Amino acid sequence: MIKKILFLLSTVTSVLQINAQVLYNYPKGQDFYEGGRKGLFEDIQQVVVKNNIKPCEKTEALFMRFIVYPDNKVKYIADDDTNAVENNKCLKSKVLEVIRQTNNWKPAEINGKKTPAMFCVLFSDDLLLNNKPDEEDFSKPIYIYKDKESDIMKFRENFAKCFDANGYRSNADYSFVLNFDVDTSGDAGFFYIENQSNLEKFNEMVVKCASNTKKSYWKPGYYKGVAIKQVFRMPIRFNAN
Repeated sequence: MIKKILFLLSTVTSVLQINAQVLYNYPKGQDFYEGGRKGLFEDIQQVVVKNNIKPCEKTEALFMRFIVYPDNKVKYIADDDTNAVENNKCLKSKVLEVIRQTNNWKPAEINGKKTPAMFCVLFSDDLLLNNKPDEEDFSKPIYIYKDKESDIMKFRENFAKCFDANGYRSNADYSFVLNFDVDTSGDAGFFYIENQSNLEKFNEMVVKCASNTKKSYWKPGYYKGVAIKQVFRMPIRFNAN
């Protein structure tokens, strides 16, 4: 069974301080809100209209994570990307107020038991005001290797070169999925491994090989010129000897 409990090797102290086990994301087929993301956005936009909430004075965009608890309470996860939070204070304040006024949250369940779980959304005034952005408003993070722009395939190639599987061979195929953020400074972090190994050194190597180095790092993605955090999900497979 794939492990869905939070596995983090980063400096995200706000998450590391959570006492209860928290799912990194919702199990497949489950929604964190009645009607899914569409339902949440519709309710958010109704709250915005009801309260006559105005746009921020400048363009702001902020990636935010929350936890939905078994009692239907929702908690914002403080972000250690302090530059993003500082540059988007107006939007953050509005989102927290709007979220407080929504009430159709749905806790995650594992084997019939309600369990705390995270969800994330990239917020902007366009989302709050139901303005549909154009495709060109977004740009994805760019992987830089030896001072040259590259892509996710070069990242995977460098990850494979870094990863030393000697000593970890088994008689069965093994696969896992690596999830990580690229923040507004281009730093890779908030690592989470689905189906993680029972060997701590193996998991540490996964994170080490996915982290920034002197020769390789990221340029952040943008929304309308505002740097934003984005999430990557990378499946990895090892074949048996």
